[in-house]
Amino acid sequence: MDRRRKWFAAGAAAIVLLAAGVVVVKMRRPHFDGDINALGVDLSRPFAYVSTPALSRLPRDIVQAPVVRDVLTEDFAFYYEDQEDRLSLRGAIKRIAYERETTWTDQLLATALDEPAEMAWWPDAKGAPRYWAVTMTRGAVATALQGLASIAAKDSQLSILGTLRVNGGDVNAYALVLSPRRTLVLLSQGNRVVVLSDPGLLFNGEGQASAPAQEVVEGLLSGDARAQSAWRRGFGLAEQDGAGNSSIVADARLLSFGYQHFFPGVQAVRFDVAQNGATLRTAVRVKAAGTLPAAPGDRELWSALPANPAACTMLPVEWTQMEQLMADAPPSPSAADSDKAAAPPDAAALKALVAQFEGPAAVCWYARSQLHTPLFVAQMKAGADPKTDEALASLARWVISSNAADTDDSAAKPGVGKWQSQVKAPWGPYADGDAKAYKPTLARQGRWIAFSPDDKLVDLALNTQARRYPGVADTLPPAGGTTLVVGAPAQIADLLQREAMAVLPAEQEILRQAARQHLVPRLDALRKLPPARAVTQGAGDGNGWVPVEWQAMSASPASSTQQPK
Repeated sequence: MDRRRKWFAAGAAAIVLLAAGVVVVKMRRPHFDGDINALGVDLSRPFAYVSTPALSRLPRDIVQAPVVRDVLTEDFAFYYEDQEDRLSLRGAIKRIAYERETTWTDQLLATALDEPAEMAWWPDAKGAPRYWAVTMTRGAVATALQGLASIAAKDSQLSILGTLRVNGGDVNAYALVLSPRRTLVLLSQGNRVVVLSDPGLLFNGEGQASAPAQEVVEGLLSGDARAQSAWRRGFGLAEQDGAGNSSIVADARLLSFGYQHFFPGVQAVRFDVAQNGATLRTAVRVKAAGTLPAAPGDRELWSALPANPAACTMLPVEWTQMEQLMADAPPSPSAADSDKAAAPPDAAALKALVAQFEGPAAVCWYARSQLHTPLFVAQMKAGADPKTDEALASLARWVISSNAADTDDSAAKPGVGKWQSQVKAPWGPYADGDAKAYKPTLARQGRWIAFSPDDKLVDLALNTQARRYPGVADTLPPAGGTTLVVGAPAQIADLLQREAMAVLPAEQEILRQAARQHLVPRLDALRKLPPARAVTQGAGDGNGWVPVEWQAMSASPASSTQQPK
């Protein structure tokens, strides 16, 4: 297989992981019984995790991966070397060493970052993975931290937050203020070191150490290898192989934009990076073997999705999880209701509707549309209830708009139901007086259900399912394995460039020029990569990790296929 094709996913995955902190929507924080830290974070369950032989080398190893090397630049690695918090920490170490006459040197930070370490992240209130913790076994650093007590007593930047009883001994929790936005917490015991990005990860609102958080910190500081590896065990990772590889794990809670409740069977995605980016393996963690459909069963779903997407991903939905959502629907209308178009939905009918769905769903983005208007497609069981369209119409009135109504063309096509509304919103493609608007559309054709805020994508899906337009399955290789993701870098680049320029105000020419100078060349590099798909390989290990291989696929279906009118 062409090396560039094999590595398409590596580049895409790195970009997704880097952008997750910006694009992920607000997530609900989990609730815990009893005492919890001020940030409401469960330190035992990270949303993302990295294990690496050297934190300082990891960005450079990622950049060396063939596709990533083409899309990103050395600026990616330099950014982490010159990042604000790192520079502030380096400056604080130099100042303390000079003013307090310690034995610290300028190399203390570099020494710490050149050693094996584990790092974990948790989201803030906006869903961005802002909070983090680092743990390492490093004697030189631990020794340096042992002398902090005398310095903290008279230093403006360093103080003792509290003393914890950990593993039978007293451990000071030091606060090191780097800036108004960042205060680190430093703890050490023996040759173990733990660094937290915020005091609220360990302390509650009353300034007392949170019992659950302290328990996690105690394990990380422990000399017991099993207690130290709690994060790895939580992600179902084997012990480190000692070959110098790095593992990057993203939990589904981070990647699912807050919708992981509907597909709990998919738990995490992992990327293993060798030194200098020589190899990179991808794997997905699933709860059970039946979570992912067996090929060629998934091919039917891909045949219902319009060809040439920028990106598509399978969504192994557990439809029963939607029953509670449907239970929140308003009750059935009373006999006095005469306006059926505005009548609220029937909760019982909607619950029955959910029971008719089966198999995975899919979501696709197209360069011809917008980033926030993807197409969703799902399938219903054979022999659906004859009242399905009535329930779908009720669903459309509840979810899309109370004004949602059947469209004229649905009445003219047997087996097709289509409900549409016009909703005012910024960036919409339609004019609604002086405002912009969308036409969110829900449609059924046979067993297929399609929805999108972009009505043109729903029409395209209907033409695909009626075989008047090619489907994604027409571009897939015949090889086996379940197709999880397909992507076309050229169309991804087109979509990202248009969306980026659309949100930059015309009057801010400096920002637009910076985008043309720095963003566009990277997107041009992305455009040179071929389309590819992610395919499962085998049943996976005992911890649910299923290997994933990236394979090249056709750029487009046969040109003789008739285009929709």
